[in-house]
Amino acid sequence: MHSDLATRRRVLLLTYHRYIAAEQAWVDAQRELKNWFPSTGQPISSRIGNPGSVMRRLYDQRERAILQLQVARAKLEVAKQRMERRRQETQALYIAYITHARQEPGPTMTSPR
Repeated sequence: MHSDLATRRRVLLLTYHRYIAAEQAWVDAQRELKNWFPSTGQPISSRIGNPGSVMRRLYDQRERAILQLQVARAKLEVAKQRMERRRQETQALYIAYITHARQEPGPTMTSPR
């Protein structure tokens, strides 16, 4: 595997693990919040909290993890497309070289006079 692809895959895996951890922390905090304040029919946006609160910090971490995961996934796709494009260009050059080499006549032997 090409080193660029390997790096992109490692970054994707790392961001995925960060997202899972942030998601779990967010779900746990919501569960704890529901234990303290039973269901009141409030939308989730009102339960996020004020800037600087624990709930807001967890929500922001989760959102940042989601964005980082999306960016890592997009960068991996771009790297894959770039590798495929390079492979196709190399293959086209190889075919052109082989075709050209077959069409050229070989060197002729002439006797010196």
